[in-house]
Amino acid sequence: MKNAFTLHPILLLALLLTFIPVTYAQVTNPRTLDQEWGEYGIGDPYILKFRGKYYLYCSTRDDQSGVKCWSSWDLANWTYEGLCVPASVTTTKGAYAPEVIYWNGTFYMYTSPAGNGHYVLSASSPTGPFSVQTGNLGYSIDGSVFIDDNAQLYFTYAGGSGIRGAAMSSPLSIGTGSTISGTSLNGWTEGSTLFKRNGVYYLTYCGNHVFSSGYRVVYGTAAAPLGSYTAGANNPVVLNTEGAFFGLGHSGSVIGPDLDTWFIAYHNLLGPSSIVGPNRKLNIDPMGFNGSQLLVYGPTNWAQPAPALPAFYDRFDRTAIGSNWTNINGGNWGIYNQELLWQDNKATQQWYRQVSTAATAANYTAEFNLKEMSRGGTDARFGAVFSYVDENTFGSALLSSYDNTLETDIKVNGVSIGVSAVPLPPGWDYQKWHVIRVEKEGTTFRIYVDGMLKSARTANITAGGKIGVTTYHDHADFGYTAFSNHVNGSGVFSFHKPVPGVIPAVHYNEGGEGVGYHDLSSANIGGKYRADRVDIRDCEEGGQNIGWNQTGEWYQYNVNVQSTGPYHLGLRYATTFTACKLRVYCDGADVSGIVSIPATGSWSAWRTAVLKNLNLPAGYHTIRLETVEGEFDFAALRFESGAATLPNGSDNFDSGSFSGLWNYSNGNYTISSGRAGIDGFGKRTMGDVGWTDYTVEADVQCPSSGNGGLVFRVRNPAAAQFGTSDALSSDYFQGYYAGIEAGGIVLGKQNYNWAQLSRNNQPLTPGQFYHLRAVVSGANIKVYLDDMLTPVIDYTDPSPIISGKAGIRTHAANMSFDNFNISPGTGVAISAILF
Repeated sequence: MKNAFTLHPILLLALLLTFIPVTYAQVTNPRTLDQEWGEYGIGDPYILKFRGKYYLYCSTRDDQSGVKCWSSWDLANWTYEGLCVPASVTTTKGAYAPEVIYWNGTFYMYTSPAGNGHYVLSASSPTGPFSVQTGNLGYSIDGSVFIDDNAQLYFTYAGGSGIRGAAMSSPLSIGTGSTISGTSLNGWTEGSTLFKRNGVYYLTYCGNHVFSSGYRVVYGTAAAPLGSYTAGANNPVVLNTEGAFFGLGHSGSVIGPDLDTWFIAYHNLLGPSSIVGPNRKLNIDPMGFNGSQLLVYGPTNWAQPAPALPAFYDRFDRTAIGSNWTNINGGNWGIYNQELLWQDNKATQQWYRQVSTAATAANYTAEFNLKEMSRGGTDARFGAVFSYVDENTFGSALLSSYDNTLETDIKVNGVSIGVSAVPLPPGWDYQKWHVIRVEKEGTTFRIYVDGMLKSARTANITAGGKIGVTTYHDHADFGYTAFSNHVNGSGVFSFHKPVPGVIPAVHYNEGGEGVGYHDLSSANIGGKYRADRVDIRDCEEGGQNIGWNQTGEWYQYNVNVQSTGPYHLGLRYATTFTACKLRVYCDGADVSGIVSIPATGSWSAWRTAVLKNLNLPAGYHTIRLETVEGEFDFAALRFESGAATLPNGSDNFDSGSFSGLWNYSNGNYTISSGRAGIDGFGKRTMGDVGWTDYTVEADVQCPSSGNGGLVFRVRNPAAAQFGTSDALSSDYFQGYYAGIEAGGIVLGKQNYNWAQLSRNNQPLTPGQFYHLRAVVSGANIKVYLDDMLTPVIDYTDPSPIISGKAGIRTHAANMSFDNFNISPGTGVAISAILF
């Protein structure tokens, strides 16, 4: 048995006030594991949890057969388990994206060898050996299986117009597939994973090509497994294109060792292997949720806190039961092979229990792994107890192999709420390992069997209690058993969140009044999301936000800053007709001064205020946001890299080659007669991603077809597929575009897709040069054409991109550029600009 160490709130506050550094076990992406495929690494990672342990599978190098497997108890330290599919199984040559599910005692693997259809393999152990169970079932690459609460299985896989899906009649049989609505990435889409949380179906997927630096992960939500899906609010949730950390994609998701926090595993691209295929590395980052909104706390490639462990767990990896358990009513208990706990007295009709000496908090998640060896009669039961105070107050989740049911009941002061018997799938094998999961939140208990939500009960138990295992007239075995004092995503509240990154306002630190927050109300006025005094309501933009934030109130967020330097803080907020004032602290030191944020005009009129260039030190720190004056609601804090220099840069192309200031290019731009020209698609950028407000301008030749112009606040530029320039590539960036075409001027927003913001229709002459200027200040964008006094477009973006580089872009046009120039806007002083 192991117990996690938890800081007392008073001690934690003292540490913060005296700035004593706290050390943590750390992990760093990308990961390098023992025995990776040479010059191929780990691509298309998939992680399965079984009996408390994690098993990692990845694609097989194209010229090799077999599938490799690693195991871990903590998602941080991995042990190579060898080939779980022997190399002699030639149908696994170049096994793409092998994924494994556990279903009723059997492990099933789905993989597509070199993209040539799918095969299903099976084994009795997660480490194999797996053997082929089907012929070629067809379907394109990246097959993934999801099991719903009603035991219905679904198969999703890659497609040219979006992710495709099909129902399954058994783990070995897949029905007819069709494209799932709302899952297209405007081309080839792959790497899907489907999971369910709080009644919402989440589908993560990626595209468009593994060799593109713009490979990325997005998600959608739906009310049914096969859609229709609505794109997530924070998409892409995994993306980085520049530097050495790029080509991020093909993810899988799993609940972490704290039993509560979800994690996403994905790969990054090193480049083409000199042997065959792409060379990739493993990455794992936590995910958070705000309502149905999913957020990846990443992608990160600097040291992060290792995943948290449960408050209590037992692997039974010893020879005696020990003092961490209390026996209730006797029975014949023991430890087998230093891996499980057993009770084999089935002759007596008596409840026997082992109950933990450790107790949970009021809200918790608990996990119990168990199987039946044999029953003493038709009334035999085995299972879990939870919220255990004594024999008069506790909950139970029991399996009956005779009735093929899960039975749940909760007693409070000797009074039962009533037994509820829920049928389990036909043919359920109780002599195989199964897992019961209990989530207690307030007075609600949610009970799962093998990941399927089977029962929800309500009982008036508001305090914590112990957990345990139990038998009646039965011989049963019990494996990994644990509880966490987190539930429904609360595990991310106090962990150190990466900066740069986005933090939902409602993910403030735990610890309560005076530690995680200071709130002047006596209770949560909005009654949403969290049960402490902070006022939280449903947000018009989705999820929940902190509301009724008054003068003197503050909220704290633990952060992990990538490197010392300036950072912009984009605060998503709403207020009425009065400006407000706020201040930001880091470890108690004022890093912003008092900053005024303008009124937005309505509690539902959400805007972004940017506090520019806050200087933050690298490493683990605590950010505090304090309301100095006024009242406002806020939904999120977005930290982005700031800039130490003023925006500047130019190129008149007179030298016959591009200036060295250009730091990104795709497309076949050339220089002729002192002008940069292209026929087709492309983009180029220069500058710093931390630039916010500036002017960018150039002489732009109007094309006879297509369009071209200026891009600004550009982040994550990339090219599609193998780096070739095509129509897809022209949308591969995040930022703004102001361009000209024969019919007028257009302003648009790019997030790996195109959204028009505004347009000015006027006839322009193909072949003629026009002077095009974009002035970006806060959320306002003004576009000028020849006349530099009166803008042809004046647009304010209510959901703006904060900062980024500038450059030129061409879309399906034959045209030229001259006299490109970037000049400063409002400078780099700390201030709040209404975005």
